[in-house]
Amino acid sequence: MMTALSLSAGRLGLDGTPSILLCSSVFPFRIPSDQWAHRLRRVRESGYRMVDLYVHWGFHEEVEGSIDLTSPERDLRRFLDLAAAEGLLVMARPGPYICSETDGGGLPWWLHGRGIAVRTMDPDYLEAVGRWYDAVMPVLAAAQTTRGGPVALVQIENELDFFDCPDPAAYQAWLAERTRGAGIEVPIIACAGQGDLHGASGDVEGVVPTVNLYPSDESTSFDAEARHYAEELSSRDLPLLVTETNRMHRTLRREILAGARLVAPYLQTSGFNHLLLPSAGNWGDPGNLMTHDYDFGGYIGPDGRRRPEYDEAVRLTRTLEAWGERLAAAAPVPLEQAGVQGIDAGGALALPGGGHVIGPAEVHGRDAEVRILPAAGTGHEAHALSARVPAGTCPFWALDVPLAPWGAQGTIRMATAELVAVHRGADGALALRFEGPADARVLLETPEGTLDLAGHGEAESGTVRVALAPVPEGVADPEPARRTPALEVAALPEPTAAAGTAVAGEAFRAVPSTEELGLRDGRLRADLRLPAGTRELLLRGAADVIRLIAGGEDRGVHVPHGAPVSLLPASGALDTSGAPDAADASGAADASDEVSGEVSIIAETWGRANFDDARRPALALGAGRGIGTAHAVVDAQDVTDTWRVRRLPDRRAGGADQAQEPLRPLGGWSSPRLGEDAVYVRELPLPAQGHALLRLHGLSRPVHVSIDGGPERRLAPGDPVLELGAAEDAGTTEDAGTTEDAGTPAGIGRGSGTSGGAAGAVEVAIRAPHVPDGFVRRAELLTALAPGVRGVRLLPREELTALIGAERERTSAAFPLTVPAGGALQVRLRSDRAPGAGVQLDLEGTDVQVTVVAGGRAVSRHVLGAPAVAGGDAGRSWIPASYLPSADPVVDLLVEPLDAGGGIFGGASWSDALS
Repeated sequence: MMTALSLSAGRLGLDGTPSILLCSSVFPFRIPSDQWAHRLRRVRESGYRMVDLYVHWGFHEEVEGSIDLTSPERDLRRFLDLAAAEGLLVMARPGPYICSETDGGGLPWWLHGRGIAVRTMDPDYLEAVGRWYDAVMPVLAAAQTTRGGPVALVQIENELDFFDCPDPAAYQAWLAERTRGAGIEVPIIACAGQGDLHGASGDVEGVVPTVNLYPSDESTSFDAEARHYAEELSSRDLPLLVTETNRMHRTLRREILAGARLVAPYLQTSGFNHLLLPSAGNWGDPGNLMTHDYDFGGYIGPDGRRRPEYDEAVRLTRTLEAWGERLAAAAPVPLEQAGVQGIDAGGALALPGGGHVIGPAEVHGRDAEVRILPAAGTGHEAHALSARVPAGTCPFWALDVPLAPWGAQGTIRMATAELVAVHRGADGALALRFEGPADARVLLETPEGTLDLAGHGEAESGTVRVALAPVPEGVADPEPARRTPALEVAALPEPTAAAGTAVAGEAFRAVPSTEELGLRDGRLRADLRLPAGTRELLLRGAADVIRLIAGGEDRGVHVPHGAPVSLLPASGALDTSGAPDAADASGAADASDEVSGEVSIIAETWGRANFDDARRPALALGAGRGIGTAHAVVDAQDVTDTWRVRRLPDRRAGGADQAQEPLRPLGGWSSPRLGEDAVYVRELPLPAQGHALLRLHGLSRPVHVSIDGGPERRLAPGDPVLELGAAEDAGTTEDAGTTEDAGTPAGIGRGSGTSGGAAGAVEVAIRAPHVPDGFVRRAELLTALAPGVRGVRLLPREELTALIGAERERTSAAFPLTVPAGGALQVRLRSDRAPGAGVQLDLEGTDVQVTVVAGGRAVSRHVLGAPAVAGGDAGRSWIPASYLPSADPVVDLLVEPLDAGGGIFGGASWSDALS
């Protein structure tokens, strides 16, 4: 399917013809391989001409050094061949980083927890990337359009401007050179996630910058923003390529009107995380978990069902095809410049040869009246014509458009319906077909006279015929009815206690990360012995779903993403602010009140961070998973007061040289100069045994801390604990020597140890902006010992899946089900699906986690109630038809409580999935 794609100022050419491409994301790692052809066919039938293909490095290299591009679910060449068979072009995006709300952003799981600076020039990282590129790029090169295949664009990296890359030019140049060296001849692109073209592409020669645009669909300033990027890129002799954006076609129309030549709505074809993990965190709330249901409401649902937005795609692509290269070569202008008044969103395109396509966008949810000023000489110049823009639409109307490029005389003076077809009749007459509502109008002038068609019908003037028809009904698939399945229930103990592999006993001084133990996906259970006098257990760096059991009592589940988790004697597992409520309210806990001597911590990997979020340590790209570092706190001192104010937030120069340093509470200096930095200094003792930690209760904003004049480290509200060190290594601890630019949080997977020797001290300096109410409630100096490790047990996902699906004695039951603390339920559902259909399972509950297994395969996991989730429907599980055996198809669920008091599994309902 030889198709040459060329780029120039404001133009995208296909075999030399100016073109506009609509591109739907289709991700084979989220769709069973037996359905790839179906999804690609649906995309082609919508009128889209390109697919956006992420190639997920971590999915193809699950075992380090072994890259699989040929097994059935990973057969990249087959997917490309299927796209070519449908006549679809491909925008291939092999990373190395892809984001996509997936495990590690596409970086392999084994790359995490090693302290490697990912997405930089780190030699260890580049060595791994080079191996990936050497495998994947030749497959893409063989399928390029220059060699008869579908691959028309290749993207390196993804939204690098969101990441703090120290040298984007060097990094992108390295990737581009490796890409070209592997035989890639088509344009190489690099997308900007927040408009920083240099930060995304490094302005490397031969790397085309593109833009990802995610506006509010109701924005009235978005049109000007999009035109800004079109103008900037045109000045670089390039078109505006929008490589990711929203799904709503009203917004896509506005981007085309702003000059975009490629528009690629992200996740227009939805999917599901059957074969890989979703990410942990992203999208504003650092405490969330991404759902296994990967669906942002695109025009094709996860099971292949066409939604109403699919009909909007068909209507837009028919209009684009009718206008053809005239629209693709047009220049964007504001609506007012094109003669449209009375609406605050939308745009227009000035057509070559004269006239405009105008696109008034109604974004407020109510019909709008606009005034349109046709050109002089129409008899209407004395007054504006009026037209109605239906609520929620952005129609493409014609204004003063000459018919000459279509080989006829005359002008479409105004059409408030969409042009959907242009052709020559058997008699040589020009036939124009429009579609629109009943109050639409087409005003046409020809040498033979004026044609004014108001409402649906047909008319002709000389050799021009016009038809104005209603918008046809769509093809969206109806949603099936839900049914309630029969269920059987069996009680189970906590799974990690009953199964799994013991990997160590006393051999570990501290518990390694799951990556260090070779656990890609599953659960780790660490049984700890706390030293005498422990008044609090403090976890730092724990991720993702953490369950605490103290003295045999379930203390509930937390999702800290590496932020501190505190366990006190009586109040159980507390929040992840690092400041336990009981101690914060009354000072240090009573020394006679101790935590139970034996504690178990269960860490389940939900997914690794896909986005660098400095608010939580484990949301750093490359951060590992597991229980993190456990501290047995044996003493706590209030150190809020008597800090020396070394630099005052006022107008005096040379504040650092002041002879006298006032003593104030931490953050307690008053000044009218809001936002100016102050520096607070205090000498803090180190213990004779164990480690010292500084905890800032109620930290409200990031501050910068240095120890003994060393490098500053950023301390964030989500992680307000800093390890100061022990007497023997004062000033040289991991935390003290780590700059804020470090990619892996200090302390994750490392033990605090126990050290003796003479007590020492460190000088702690905290730099923070002055705010009237202070930035911290209380400062606390903790003395912590390392707990003993009694044992570590691993339960890989495959073993948990087998445990869930095992045969056992069950009894009939009905919803709702009470799930007791410290236990679990196996719930078996029997499917009454239609022949050949899959199943959509909708789950309801409060404070429960549900793991779904079908046909011996792990399907999905769900948290219902707290904690927060994002990305799709938290309670929806799609079970493809191929996952269900034809004889006696059943679905097994493991239902576990999230709260220390248990949970409620409220219900499950079936509906037939399309596939």
